[in-house]
Amino acid sequence: MIKIYLVRHGETLWNQQRRYQGQQDIALTDVGQQQASLAAKRLTTSGARFVMSSDLVRARDTAMTIAEHLGLSVAISLLWRERAYGRWEGLTREEIQKLYPDEWRKNRANPHAHAPKGSETLSELTDRAVRALESLLRDPPGQIGIVVSHGGLLRALLARITGKAGSQFTLDNGGITLIAAASLDDVSLLKLNDTAHLTDVNSRA
Repeated sequence: MIKIYLVRHGETLWNQQRRYQGQQDIALTDVGQQQASLAAKRLTTSGARFVMSSDLVRARDTAMTIAEHLGLSVAISLLWRERAYGRWEGLTREEIQKLYPDEWRKNRANPHAHAPKGSETLSELTDRAVRALESLLRDPPGQIGIVVSHGGLLRALLARITGKAGSQFTLDNGGITLIAAASLDDVSLLKLNDTAHLTDVNSRA
């Protein structure tokens, strides 16, 4: 059995502007850095023995802050990257609906099968999220660990674990979710989107 704290990266400017980030490398804001620091403090008593992260800078910098606080190093895995949104990246929902109305409608109707040009379908994202978890279970670097990733990928993973739609899961920047897994077919969701440590910084944002 392995316990994994799943952390969504801290806030970026595109989070503020509600733009699709996808695999663009967008840096943390000052608030995002504070969220990372507060998540690090929250995880002090987690017992984590490893920290893994997406390679994208917003996740990597969040992970580095956490790892430094715990006296650990960060392992990087591209499997934990955010979903690729192709030509939607950098756009808001309203801009996408105006520029690519057919793509938007098809994606909303069946995101598992339809995706923007140059992107991943939801099914492809879910498969990658499962491979990311499987890689940890195959050769776990410790019995308790932390993974810093992205809202889209983490929702896809939670949907696979619970059988619910990913859209049902709210995952805030800097929020912490805890799962326990013995195998891909034996995964439990123990805690969802713990944000108690973020109250002060979020109220100032």
